[in-house]
Amino acid sequence: MGSSASPNVSKVVVKSLESAGIDHVFLVPGKLIYPLLAAIDDSPSIRGIVGAHETGSAFMADGYARASRKFGVCAGISGPGTMNFVPGMAAAQADRIPMLYIAGAISSTAEGKGAFQDATSGGIYESGVVRGLMTDVVELKNKDNVQAELRRATDGLNWMRRARSFISIPVDVQKQDVPPGPQVARRPYAQHEFNLGEAPPDRTALDALCRLYLLQSKKVAFLIGSRGNDAETARALLEVAEKFHVPVATTLAGKGAFPEGHELALGIYGFSSHSRAARVINSDELDALVVFGSDLNQRDSMNWSRKLTEGKDLLVFDDGFDQPPMGHIAQRSIFSGIGASFRLLARINTGANDDFQKVLERRRAWIAGVSQTPLYDGQFEDFSAQQTSSGNESLYPGAVIKRLCKLLPSNSNVVVDSGAHRIFMAHYWLSSGMGNYFSSNALAPMGWAIAAGIGVKLASPERPCVVVTGDGCMMMHGTEIQTAARYGVKVIYVVLNNSAHGAIHIDAMRGGLISEQFTRLPRHSWTAFASSFGVAARAVSGIDELDDVLGEAGRYDGPFLIEVMTGVFPAPNRYYSEAGACS
Repeated sequence: MGSSASPNVSKVVVKSLESAGIDHVFLVPGKLIYPLLAAIDDSPSIRGIVGAHETGSAFMADGYARASRKFGVCAGISGPGTMNFVPGMAAAQADRIPMLYIAGAISSTAEGKGAFQDATSGGIYESGVVRGLMTDVVELKNKDNVQAELRRATDGLNWMRRARSFISIPVDVQKQDVPPGPQVARRPYAQHEFNLGEAPPDRTALDALCRLYLLQSKKVAFLIGSRGNDAETARALLEVAEKFHVPVATTLAGKGAFPEGHELALGIYGFSSHSRAARVINSDELDALVVFGSDLNQRDSMNWSRKLTEGKDLLVFDDGFDQPPMGHIAQRSIFSGIGASFRLLARINTGANDDFQKVLERRRAWIAGVSQTPLYDGQFEDFSAQQTSSGNESLYPGAVIKRLCKLLPSNSNVVVDSGAHRIFMAHYWLSSGMGNYFSSNALAPMGWAIAAGIGVKLASPERPCVVVTGDGCMMMHGTEIQTAARYGVKVIYVVLNNSAHGAIHIDAMRGGLISEQFTRLPRHSWTAFASSFGVAARAVSGIDELDDVLGEAGRYDGPFLIEVMTGVFPAPNRYYSEAGACS
């Protein structure tokens, strides 16, 4: 080991993470990262969190990045460890989450000799495997290059460039002392004199938006995507919406950016769409639809519905460095930082426009009419009135989620998995608009939330954290609840157990699109499963039981699992499927 005057490569790597404000690294141990583990163990500010599986560790780091607005870091051995990172890499790439993956490789002297777990070009060539999912791939073969290569790997890891980097370091290089020279100097995010994690606003375009639309008697609506969905941007968005009295819809990826109980809330547009959002955005009554930070992909655009663009002006503001998949939209996006755009709009002087009060009066009258359209489609609401007494094993998920929304604190971080419960959560959970709704949107791997919720809670320990998942997801990554138990991470897991792969079982129920043999699951006891890992757990068969059980979970100092016995019901809207049928 090197002296304090000459730290080894592992200590330099960890020091660079410390200076970036990273306080958790998610990992699975192995011999090829022993030096790195020693450096993490010696760090005064970084805590290593050992996951059950590298995929779970990658999901945890993803959740940590989303909640902290820093970048996520996970570490493991090359070969099998890196291959297990791949699902997490793909999920982060799809949602453009800044991430750093560190792999410990075999000794540089053993490459190409048939060494055990050789992942270099002489073995399985893992760098080639992950290259398509990374912004930068670094193979550190020389201790003299560590500073330059760390800068290359980490400079894009912010919420403006949203890069992802993979760095492989041979175990012998990890131990080598670094020669004296310039050190990587990164100050924590909060201390930057300039906000390097945010794109600037396009002042000219925003002035035109005000002049032509917001300050005129025009019917304008906002549609917010994933890149407008964080706490700071949400605060600025609310101020702008109220200032100009503009109704706001979000995509599923943007859910959490606006309070859905607000008079200006249209709800979700696209996948799991609300009736009000579908009515306003699909109609030609709008003069302009202004989109902020959305790819307008299949789910965001209601299956690429032509109604999104017909009969109205479409303006798209985005700050993505990668070209979004918007070939179906004729308009080109305007490059403008989303948060910066809202802060600039909030400072616009409306007093200089003598007619602005009349503009507001006309918009208020229009919004009053819009508000007459309920969020929910009435033909599905009869399910909420079904039996909810104890002993009924077919609780309606929408009714369960409405009760959860009523009982849980409004500042709770909500982390949602993939499956039928995802549809019902998006539809019935009314977001408080604090940038506190998290989901893997573009790729949506099952079980993501179980692990990601741990990262979310560690990044934001002051907020309650609830993970809503299903029994199919638990079978994939439910083991990670033991990680929450091991470290005493206070996450409430709500498992909606419908004994099915619910999202596709809905199709089986709708007319034989798929045989039920592929969608039915055994009725496992997830309370027993949780108890075996030292996680407190309770089963709920009646909605009224949730009051006491959630109270108990809130008082418990550690993870708590609530298993709710639900049935499989049709998706609670018709707009998305109808749009798909018409495509």
